This record gives sequence, C-alpha cells and structure tokens, in this order.
Amino acid sequence: MDNTRAVDGILMQREYIAKLEAEHFGWDILVGDAFVRGMRDIGYKSTSFALAELIDNAIQASASKIDVVFGFNGGAKPTAIAVVDNGYGMEPKMIRASLIWGAGTRAEDRRGFGKYGYGLPSASVSQCHRVSVYSKPAGGSWQSAYMDIDEISQGQWNRGNRIETPEAVPEEPPAFVVDYLTRKKRWNEFDHGTIVVWEDLDRIDVKLRDGLRNNLVTHLGVIYRNYLLSTPMTVDGVDVEPCDPLFLTEGFRHYDLDDDRAIALPPAVVEVKDKASGKALGNMRVRFARMPSTFFRRPESKWNNKATGKEDMNARLEIADANNGIIFLRNGRQIDVLRPPRSLGTINATTDRFWAVEVDFDASLDDFFSITTSKQQVKPEDRIWDMLKDKAKIFDAIGGSRTEYKKEAGAVAAKAEESKTSKRASVEAIEKAAKFRITKPPKESPGRKVEADNNLRQEARKRARRAGIDVNQMELELVAQQEGHPHAVETEDLPGAPFFRCVPRGGQRVLCLNVAHPFYIEVYAAAGSTPRTRAAIEILLWTLGEAEIDADPDTDRRRFYERERASVWSPYLAEALTSLRSIAVVGVEQEDSAA
Repeated sequence: MDNTRAVDGILMQREYIAKLEAEHFGWDILVGDAFVRGMRDIGYKSTSFALAELIDNAIQASASKIDVVFGFNGGAKPTAIAVVDNGYGMEPKMIRASLIWGAGTRAEDRRGFGKYGYGLPSASVSQCHRVSVYSKPAGGSWQSAYMDIDEISQGQWNRGNRIETPEAVPEEPPAFVVDYLTRKKRWNEFDHGTIVVWEDLDRIDVKLRDGLRNNLVTHLGVIYRNYLLSTPMTVDGVDVEPCDPLFLTEGFRHYDLDDDRAIALPPAVVEVKDKASGKALGNMRVRFARMPSTFFRRPESKWNNKATGKEDMNARLEIADANNGIIFLRNGRQIDVLRPPRSLGTINATTDRFWAVEVDFDASLDDFFSITTSKQQVKPEDRIWDMLKDKAKIFDAIGGSRTEYKKEAGAVAAKAEESKTSKRASVEAIEKAAKFRITKPPKESPGRKVEADNNLRQEARKRARRAGIDVNQMELELVAQQEGHPHAVETEDLPGAPFFRCVPRGGQRVLCLNVAHPFYIEVYAAAGSTPRTRAAIEILLWTLGEAEIDADPDTDRRRFYERERASVWSPYLAEALTSLRSIAVVGVEQEDSAA
C-alpha cells in the first residue's frame, strides 16, 4: 500500500465529513424511495461493469490485491458477492457516507476513476436488494454500514419527512469472507481495507457459479488489463488474467493461443488543445492491430473453406466480437466500444473483427467524451472524431487492414479448395478442353527451355530464402511437386504489378494471381464469391495466359500480350474497379461471412 496516498486519502475523508456536518447535511439519501428504486434502473451493461465501480474504488484506495468472493446458502447459485480489497480503508463516518449518492471524495480528482460519488450505491442497487460496507483503516477496527432497499420502501429509514442512513456500527465481515481469507492465509494479516457485500441478488447476469465466475474473469480481464499486473484480482479463487482485445501484449490471455499473431500497426498520440487559448488539455493514445484471416480458427480448421461453426472457432472470437468497434479507455481503464458515425464509416460485424483500434484518453478530456455517471459509455464530440480521422488516421488504418484481410481470406479459400481434390477445378477443366484446341501446341525450343529453367531457379531461390534451406534442395522439391501436375495456380503479393501472369516453370505452367491488385479483392475474392465463380475466373485467365506463353519468347506475339497485360489491361481494370466502389449497384449486397 502507498502510505502517502493512504494518509492523503484519510485526510480527504475527514475534511469531507467535516464539510457535510458543518452544512447540517443530515445523512439523508437526497430524496426518497422513488429515487432509490430509480437508481436500480440506471442501466449497467452487465454485472462485470457494476462490479467495476467497486473495483475502481479499491484501486484508487491503493489496494494491492482485490478478490471477488461468492457466498452460498447451499446449491450452485451464489447468494452473495463480496469485493475485498486491502486498500487504506475508511473511518466509520466515511463508511456511512460511501452509501450516499454524491458523497465521494474524488469529485475533482482526475488521477483515477472517481467522478461523482455515485458508483458504489448505484452499482450495488442495480444488482441486489441489500449492500453492506465493512472497512477499517490501519490500526482501526472493523465497522460496517448498510443500505437495504426493502427497508427503505417499508419506511424503516424515515425520520420525519426525510430518509436517513443508519450510522456505522462495529461489526466484522460475514463468515464466508472471513473463511475465504483464512483459507488464503491472509485474514490474520488483514490490517486495513474494505469489503463490500451484495446480498439478496436479483439482477446478476448469470445465476450459476461456473458461468458467473467465467463471465467475470473474462470481462474484468479486459476492462482492467492495464492494472492487473500491479493490482492482481481473483474471482471465486480464480486469477483474473489481463486480456488485450488487440491481442498485441505478450503474456496476456490468448496472445499465444496458437501460432497466429496479431500485427501491430504504428501507434499515434493526439494532443487535444483548448480552442480559445491553445492550452494543452490532455492526450489521446491510439493503438492499432490487424489480425490474420485465420486468427479466430482452431488449428485444425484454419484452412477449411467457410469454417463458421462454433466448433471451428477458438477462444479469441468471443473477445473480438465483444469489442467489435472503436475501443475507448479512460486513464487506461476500458469504458466503451463504439461504432463510428455513419458519415465516417460502417462496420461489418463479421469481417471487421480482423482489425482493432484502441483510444485511451486522459480523464482531463471527460467533457469532450460526455462520459456517463456510471462510466460505461462515452459520446465523443464531432471534434474528437475529426481528430481521430485526420490526426490519428484511424480510418486509413482500418481501410488498409480490410484490404489485407480480403487478400488473406481469398488465399485461404483458394488453398482450401485446392486441398479438397487432387486436381484444381479450373486445371481439370482446361486440361479436358485441351483436346478441342484448333491450334497446335507450341514446339519445345532452346529458348523455351531456358525460360522455364530460369523461372524454376528463381522460384527455388525465393522459397529457399524464406525456408532457410539450400537452393538446390528446394529446386529438387519443386521438381518433385510438379510431377504429374502440369498446371498450378498460385498467389503473389506484388503492388503495382499486373493482376495476373502465366509463366512456364520447369515442367509446369503456373497461373499467378496478384493479391495486391484490386481485381483480386473486388472480383476474385469478393464477398459472395463462390468456388465455382473463382474456378470460372481462373479458366478465363488460363485462356489468356496460355495464349501468351504459347508464343515463343522474344517474339512480337509474346511482347504484345506482355505489353497489353502490364500497360493496358491491368491499370485500366484497377481504375474501373476503384470507380465501381462509389457506384450504387442494383441488387442485394451480401455480408461476407468468411471468418
């Protein structure tokens, strides 16, 4: 525990209590029963986000350990939930004040999470009927205060025309908490801290123990990923592992689930200034990640075409789907995930899970984000969206990630189709059609052999460098692979190059599709493209490509095809496809379901 912060925190509590008593506060809950019932419906997204309000308080009280403990009256359903922290604790009057809306000591403190002092009571009554707070500062003794919405509703807290909270009383925490800390050998050393207990649970997300524990471990691991190394947490005795929804942080949950890795793109820091004075108000720190197209598949399903069933997907998918959008953090604590304004872009729930953008803003910028009282939602001003677009370039990064995904997804689909049969459909079709050709096959010549051998050697050198093996060994492997396969289809990534090429390579003719050309993304691997469509496109390209390499090297006919393919067809096709993106096409647009 940070002793300096503990002393400052206790002093702040005393000053605040003195201020309340001087103003004849009266310890009432501001308004009556209707107010408390209304606060039950403040609308927490989940039990995880409600518990996060209590965890925020614990972290800001310098806790070095936080436990979420379940209590039971028999059976598999928790009947109580306690949040236990070893922070600097509270004095009796502050324990009482902690259950009053607006009675927080951190209203103007932007170093942590606190904002209005609504967190503990609002979060608690959103999940249960009764909340009790047990706390003691260093050298003190356990004291407790409670709030019970049924007692309030029955008028038991009425004092004339006011509703008054009961005073704190000496009382140790409930037995299930003491038993837990005793088993962990921490009870006898528990000199200071706070325990908040929810009872009469009626609105928690998941009723059964295992499901509730698993939900909380997952969600709290994401919300507090930047705090868990310094402030470890457990839920029902299970460690909460930090989980980065960008999957970029080594050692965090699911980072190394398999051999696929998320790819970090260059980050950005955007300074927000006051328009009038030009004074710096705070920063937004932006991170970007791109995921490979097989990132969410189990190893055995990575190369299956259209692998979409739950049995095909890994544990990363749940995290990605829960964070599908622009992720916003405040002081390193996750608050919300938003879709951008439609004027700036739309999000496809399936294909846009393959990129992630995180914006972490300083609490000093709260006014620009309209952060809600419950710290669950942000509403960035138009100026913020403009800065993220123009200065952080988030939509450029998203566009680039989408392009890379489409390239990779197309390659996965092609590889899956190829693995289904011994011979690719387009190859089988052109080989069957060969007997109907009216032109004679080209004669073997020294020039053709030199061209084919050079291409084979060049490909062997390229693959040998990637694999780290001898080029002669790789050449032998290529020759062996070609045996019985006179035709093959491959992809390559060559920005600025033609959309396809057909080359003789050793004893094989190879159709190469350029994934960097818009043709590949917008036509060949476009949303709605089927294996039969891709096979038909390959046949068309085989027709052109074989006509080109049927011509002898260094002849006018060969040069015509090379020139047209590189200088006329490819750039013209790229421009037309780019223009097509902005043209409304009559028909039903299909969402790409490749995962």
